[in-house]
Amino acid sequence: MNIVKKSDMFCCTRKINSFFFCFAIISSFCLGKAIAQEVTEGHSYTPGSLSQEPVQVKKELFPTSSSEVGDTTFTIYGDASIPFKIYFVNGPQYDNIFNPNPTGIILGDREFNFFCSMEKSIRQNYSNVLEAKEFDYLGRSYLMLISFREDCLGDNCRYRCYNVFDITDPTRILQTSFSSLFQGTDSFGDYNNDGKLDFLRVAPKPPKDQQPGELVSNYLVTAYTMRRGIPKQLTDQGNSYYLYVDGDEEATKFNVLQAYWFFNVKNKEGADAEPTTYFAEYISFDPMYRYLYNPNGVRIEKNRWSVLITDVGDLESAQEHCHLVQEYEIEDVYIMIDQYSGDITYQVFAGNFVSKESAESYLKILHSHGVDGQLTDFLKSY
Repeated sequence: MNIVKKSDMFCCTRKINSFFFCFAIISSFCLGKAIAQEVTEGHSYTPGSLSQEPVQVKKELFPTSSSEVGDTTFTIYGDASIPFKIYFVNGPQYDNIFNPNPTGIILGDREFNFFCSMEKSIRQNYSNVLEAKEFDYLGRSYLMLISFREDCLGDNCRYRCYNVFDITDPTRILQTSFSSLFQGTDSFGDYNNDGKLDFLRVAPKPPKDQQPGELVSNYLVTAYTMRRGIPKQLTDQGNSYYLYVDGDEEATKFNVLQAYWFFNVKNKEGADAEPTTYFAEYISFDPMYRYLYNPNGVRIEKNRWSVLITDVGDLESAQEHCHLVQEYEIEDVYIMIDQYSGDITYQVFAGNFVSKESAESYLKILHSHGVDGQLTDFLKSY
């Protein structure tokens, strides 16, 4: 992921107010593209306005037929660029909770499960498709399927499940999954101006003074890149890009309250929204799940490879180790909580890479500073 870092952009000043202006100018010259510009009509935004080049839907898809083969029902989408069928296995032995009916999609000559999270750790057992579309973006082709999130069915469910397939090469289809408030194709764009498809997650985030029973109208908008089917949150030196906004019921239109974004945004009064790290003082570490966090407690989506530096017994020590490693010019340092070794320990990692070679390069840097790191494969680790 080619994110322009602040250290590459400033020569004479590091004031954060000038960061966004320099980012737009330097990105335009270096990358030969114009980065997304601020909205000038009023001071409200829509998800689609956050990307300069919106997604253009090529085709809306609907079932063309159905068939029954043995105990399996197939819903067939024969008009798609790559025809596909969604299957659902029937039978009295299946139970919605204890033994859900097998379901999934047969796309091309491959079978895929439905998921509703970026980790793709738990398959989705609900396959009623609300929306199916094909779109092209930046030279690649995609199939998008949207369904309900099965753990919150009903009128009060505000989330949708996205299963997105890169179908550019029919012999090598890649699947990306995530959940978000319903935004459709407005969820997609190129936000960091690197020429690759990214997506937004929109999630309700109530303010501290939210009263019980009140409808939440505040949302956290975060951005991720789609790379080889493994989403990665877009960050700047460990700080997540985000918008904290106040909007309508599904955040289709909103005002910005707080921001750390790729370009300058305005608040509802028309002034520049203060760029600040989201909840920098709030520690959101959750010992129930093995997630990666930056030293401030902001959750980062795991890739595959990293370097384990040390295990410590308390959070403060782990944060101190992170700051020490950053002095070796390694900016990407993370903390993961290990609750399976008897006592809770805090593991400190350097790097969060898709490729093993990138992690090995960090390992060499650490060895040069006398740090005995351990190469870690998150995919195979417990």
